[in-house]
Amino acid sequence: MTGFVARRVFLARWSLSDLADVSAASGALATTFGAGGEAATAWAPGRCTLVGAHVDYAGGMALCIAIDAGVAVALHASGDGRWRAVSAGRVVEREDPAPAGDIGDRIFAAVLALRDFGIAAPACEVAVSATLPEGAGLASSAALTCAVIAALLRLMQQRVDARRFAAIALRAERDIVGVPCGPLDQLAIVCAPERGVLVLDCRTESTSEIEWRWGDAVVLCACDSGEQHDVGGAGYRELRARSDQVLAALGVSSCQDIEPAALRDSRLSGLDRRRAEHLVGEAARTNEAIVALREGNPSALGALMSASHDSLREDLLAGTDRVELMVGAARRVPGVHGAYVVGAGFGGTVVALCDAIAADACSSAMRAAAGVRAQSIERLRPSAGLAKLAPDAITS
Repeated sequence: MTGFVARRVFLARWSLSDLADVSAASGALATTFGAGGEAATAWAPGRCTLVGAHVDYAGGMALCIAIDAGVAVALHASGDGRWRAVSAGRVVEREDPAPAGDIGDRIFAAVLALRDFGIAAPACEVAVSATLPEGAGLASSAALTCAVIAALLRLMQQRVDARRFAAIALRAERDIVGVPCGPLDQLAIVCAPERGVLVLDCRTESTSEIEWRWGDAVVLCACDSGEQHDVGGAGYRELRARSDQVLAALGVSSCQDIEPAALRDSRLSGLDRRRAEHLVGEAARTNEAIVALREGNPSALGALMSASHDSLREDLLAGTDRVELMVGAARRVPGVHGAYVVGAGFGGTVVALCDAIAADACSSAMRAAAGVRAQSIERLRPSAGLAKLAPDAITS
């Protein structure tokens, strides 16, 4: 079977933790649902945005990496046509794969999205194991959907190109599950370079790569706030709606087309003006961050990450008291270049860019500020995206 051969050939690209995830998912599949038919597995990384918060659905630009924590799935076709899933001890069983408000939504949406793209994926039984915490702002939901799509393609011995794969994953989350997201998470998870940063133009969905020039000398130190971030929650949806209103009022389809002079002359006021100022500011910060990365200047990059976070808090009102305590604690540690909350805000994971020698002190400061026993990843390292991890399912 192609899925088995793929695992035998390509597991060398995965880390020991990834292999443990895959093994755990395979064990859960057999234990929960029985041996079943031929099975396939896949592992997908999470995503960390460096600069470019809340701009992907507005046609902006963002800098992001895939990370070395992710989601593994093991699956096989259902023998009786029913839909079953297990994750962290939670089990669902359905007759209908349509979203029902449980853990099966994003899993089964992957099957429906494949079918919408003309790929006849079967009803299935799926087991999930992850090193990526749920609701932490690191794209666990998108990683789950992408892992299911990759495993299904392996099961069916089919391949699609990277753009089509990302489009299938976006359809699953945005159109079937109903999260009003842009393409950032899916493209980052699929297209990220192995040891670098992905530059993503969400207006055209074009990508380029920048080397992470510091190796392990400069790291991303991460700590979950313990406040679950909900990418489909009311705060996120309100910001998305306000963004659409701002673009319409300014007569543009992409935030990259907003001219600062036009913004000054506009009649936007209150929250709409602050939303527009964030969009314009993020465009400038992303371009400056590209220069900082190319020049290997961590101080400049960290300052831009901090500025992006401050705009998310002040202009988008997407901060929380606990997150601000953690960000402030990290920024006070010598050797930290900048700190911010990753993803959409409203809780999630605080990430600090720091010299490796300062990482332990930074982690301790953030954990102490959080004041809770939250799951901590400690370090985020640039990882290869799925296009490189699963070339048997994704063509370049």
